[in-house]
Amino acid sequence: MRFLAIIELKNGIDKYWRSRTIATKNAIPPEQKHMIRSNLFNGTLEEHDSQFALHNALVLAKVIRIDFPDEWPAALDNIIYELKTSHEGDNDHTLAGALLMLLQVVKELGTARLSKSQRALQTITPQLVQVLAEIYDAKTRLWLAFGTNHQGDKTKATVAMEISLRAFKILRRLLILGYREPHKDEFVQQIWSFSQSQFGQLLSLMNEEYPAIAKHILQFTKLHNEMASTHPSSFAALPGSSDLVRAYWSLVASFSLVFGESEGLRQRDSTNVTELSPAGPFKEKLALKGLLLMRSCIRLAHHPVQSIRYRSKEDTREQQEAIKAIKSQIFSDDFVRSAAETIITHLLVFRKSDMDAWEDDPQEWELQEENQGNAYEFEVRPCAERLFLDLFTHYKDLLLEPLLGYFNAARNPDASIAVKEAVYTTMGLAAAHIVRHFDFDDFLKSVIATDAAQTAPMCQILRRRIAILLSQWVPIKISSETRPLVYEIFKHLLNSQDSHNEIVVRITAARQLKQVVDEFEFDQNSFAIHAPQILKELINLVQLAEAEETKLAVVMTLRSIITRMDTTIVPFSELVMNVLPEIWSSAGDLGFMLKQAVMTILQSLVASMRSDFQRYQPLVLPLIAETTQEGSDSALHLIDEGLEFWHGLLQNSQPPLSPDLISLSSVAIEQLASQNDNAEILMEIVGCYIVLAPQSLLSDHYRQPLLKSLLASLDNKHRSQVLLTAEYVEITLRLSHQIGGEQGFHILMRDVVEVGFLKHLLEGIRDAYEAHQTSGPKRKQSRLDSNNLACYLTILARIAIIDPSTFVAMLGVLGPIESIWEWLSIEWFSNFDSMAEIDKLKLNLLGITRLLELPQPMAGLVLRKLQDYISMWTSVICQLWDDDSPGHDVLYTTDKIPTTEWDTSKDLARRELHSTDPIRTTVAYGFVKERLQGLANTVGEQTFQEWLANIDKDVLAGFQDLENRRPVPA
Repeated sequence: MRFLAIIELKNGIDKYWRSRTIATKNAIPPEQKHMIRSNLFNGTLEEHDSQFALHNALVLAKVIRIDFPDEWPAALDNIIYELKTSHEGDNDHTLAGALLMLLQVVKELGTARLSKSQRALQTITPQLVQVLAEIYDAKTRLWLAFGTNHQGDKTKATVAMEISLRAFKILRRLLILGYREPHKDEFVQQIWSFSQSQFGQLLSLMNEEYPAIAKHILQFTKLHNEMASTHPSSFAALPGSSDLVRAYWSLVASFSLVFGESEGLRQRDSTNVTELSPAGPFKEKLALKGLLLMRSCIRLAHHPVQSIRYRSKEDTREQQEAIKAIKSQIFSDDFVRSAAETIITHLLVFRKSDMDAWEDDPQEWELQEENQGNAYEFEVRPCAERLFLDLFTHYKDLLLEPLLGYFNAARNPDASIAVKEAVYTTMGLAAAHIVRHFDFDDFLKSVIATDAAQTAPMCQILRRRIAILLSQWVPIKISSETRPLVYEIFKHLLNSQDSHNEIVVRITAARQLKQVVDEFEFDQNSFAIHAPQILKELINLVQLAEAEETKLAVVMTLRSIITRMDTTIVPFSELVMNVLPEIWSSAGDLGFMLKQAVMTILQSLVASMRSDFQRYQPLVLPLIAETTQEGSDSALHLIDEGLEFWHGLLQNSQPPLSPDLISLSSVAIEQLASQNDNAEILMEIVGCYIVLAPQSLLSDHYRQPLLKSLLASLDNKHRSQVLLTAEYVEITLRLSHQIGGEQGFHILMRDVVEVGFLKHLLEGIRDAYEAHQTSGPKRKQSRLDSNNLACYLTILARIAIIDPSTFVAMLGVLGPIESIWEWLSIEWFSNFDSMAEIDKLKLNLLGITRLLELPQPMAGLVLRKLQDYISMWTSVICQLWDDDSPGHDVLYTTDKIPTTEWDTSKDLARRELHSTDPIRTTVAYGFVKERLQGLANTVGEQTFQEWLANIDKDVLAGFQDLENRRPVPA
């Protein structure tokens, strides 16, 4: 019960403790806070159960982080008092509790990012450091006396070890977190010097009976590394740092001689730090810390940290001198050569323990090795690789010749597998730096190709490394003549019939092949020769792989191959498609990353095969249904990939679409109507159905749901979505007339009225009209912006172009045509000035001009707006005419847009619609003249002339001038 209580309290601190929550329900009142602080403080000191004490300390640390120094200014002073009192009174239990409490507090304050908390810690740090140093010194003397001379009580010595270890853990953090410039504090300098001398002393006292000694040593290594990485300038300026680095390197060099015998920190229980064998985990940890320290020193010497804080000239000079000293004292030419040689010859070798782990669980080992590159802080070999690369980057001139000479060892046919593997590792690491100095093409043909075919014992190690080496070199530089050889080598390494190509070799080759295929100059024709065998082996590997991460890697390689091969993949599509559903099923309900990869492969196949993919639709349509089912787990994780694939599939499907594919359209229509986060691509999908299967979508089953979804999409807040929707609404209108004639168009218009589509358009336009009639600071804001308003009017124009009588009849359903026309015409004519797209201008001109064809009463209504008409005609026609060829309508054409090999089925259908659009097939000026003459005939010439006489002379003259600007027929 107590344990649950303290956990609940710990979890509730952030929510209920802060002062800003005082007015919140269930917040902790101040008097209870005071009692909790007191109980936590005393409970940590007096608690005998270590778990309770730890959780007490954790809660107390959270409280102090919030309350110190404002609401609990004496918190750290109280801890210091307990430290001093218990130390002087030789009360080890209370002292241990106080140290535990302080350790958690320092950890918590150390993670704070607020400057207030950082300043509070830095203010109290000198006082804390002094007290802790005294405790550490006293306790260390006690157990050192017992360890060296066996003086005193063993139990007291053991307790003293634990206390000194805890004290130094706190000291280490305070030296890093509590000072801005640690090297300027005299006490820090003393502790730093003391840590170096005691580091060597404790190494000589190491024994398995007292593991705390090893833990002390590891704390020293953490201090040295953290100082070098967090305060590099201070590390360089602190006394004895250069000697310290050299001492660490001597440990690395010593361990490197037995590295081949070590078992690694990953393959064994790395917590057993007391095993003192030369190749044991403790020595390996020390070597790792030495490598990390050396990397920090290289960064310090060649990439000094830049600070935004002001530094005096004296401080800057001191920093530069300290860095210069590190460079000269550590990185001498001899040391750099020696360090590089140590790494290459000893720390990059393939160990027996690696081979044992390979054989115990091949796939697990391969996966760990793949992820090892990011684990350089925890493993010697990856850290050594990084250090070698650092050295070679900054000392290339010094190391280049020895390195090139080292590569010659691989040319020796008698060289061992281990030597060749180390050479290839180094060659891959240095690839980017030696590309201009080393003929890799020649080396590949003369050495690597032969080594890849080796059948000697342990040759699988070399084969694996060759796959990695090629993936490192090919993206950097490879000749077009050599590239086919690379593909052939990978085919060989993937060959499951070769007994030397163990599963590790094949998986590694599959992973690394992706880098080769993704290379910019990938040769699809050369690769196509090897593609059948490679694809077959990759597919088999997907089925053999146990870890999902491994399956995913192989699938991603498959995807890259399919993408890069483009249309040349078609002959091999059957091979891939036969297995993809099986891979999908093997992923299970939660294998979403693998399913995502399968979807990307399908996308690539569709893009490559185009309409040829249509024969596989029965296999993939269930996958689309699964990934787009709203509310399902699959849709949650795969909706984006599913919709992208669906869209690509539709674009490349030749009409007529299959019934199963058409039946999916109801899903897209329904989701488009809901206007979710995928509305734009859903509009594209629905648009594909409109263009490729218009008969189906205009049938009774789909027509009204389609109109409702388009109406919902018209109100989308994104401009691109509204433009796209308006475009497909226009296409729907045109296709209904093109397929069903007047009857088909009338049926669609009936539904347009019934579902409220027309009413919605007119209400939006009316709202804009009313807003435009107001002015001043309190003017009304229209719910439509200019873009949406133009789209609404364009849809009306498209209806009027197709059938002006139906257009007027529809308006009449919603009210008296005279009143509707009054405000609609005003808004329509005024909006011409806001339309920037020439296509829309001409479309609206044609639509509103077709109303001149109608009899009374519409003819009379049109006459009243004759000046607006003439003004609009003049303006738009001038924009339609080519400046270099007046009288030529730039949008009129009888030429069809030529097709290309990249056209999809949707592109071809859209191109046909584009070519037959009245915008392209009608000359605007001639169209206007014919309708104007028709209006005169309808109302009578005398009436027409009377209205014409009332038009502004300048407006009329501008229109009449159009005739003069037209070219005279030959």
